[in-house]
Amino acid sequence: MEEAISQFFTGGSRPSNAALAGTAVLALSIVIVTFFVRRIVETAVPTAKKQNDENHPGITYMTTFARWWNSVILYAIPVVVGGAIGWAHVPYLFSVEGLDTVSSRIFFGGVVGWLSSFFYKVIRMTLKKKTGVDINPTPSVMPGADSSE
Repeated sequence: MEEAISQFFTGGSRPSNAALAGTAVLALSIVIVTFFVRRIVETAVPTAKKQNDENHPGITYMTTFARWWNSVILYAIPVVVGGAIGWAHVPYLFSVEGLDTVSSRIFFGGVVGWLSSFFYKVIRMTLKKKTGVDINPTPSVMPGADSSE
């Protein structure tokens, strides 16, 4: 694992194109899995969705689960998914030299998961700023609420 960590931080030797492609596919697969987990949970539990950010936290989060879901669990899902994929050991995704042990693959998968969620947020904000379209909008009113009040 020390070799994988040192290679991660120092760059080690230049990684091959296959290693870079595997890392990109890993990051993309983490974003896709996180997206579908979020959609499934927020469809099954509609109160888990975040309401307007401008509101008091008591209004923004309808339940305690919604607060945990939006403040903690959504940030942990990509890291956990990356670690789980690392534990499963898909050879194409982990073709980087030094990722021979389970712990190094779990660590690498977790870091890639965290970075993929970070880059997703950056890309989302950039698209919103450039085009004015939010790819993941939050509702402006609570579902079922009468807007005439």
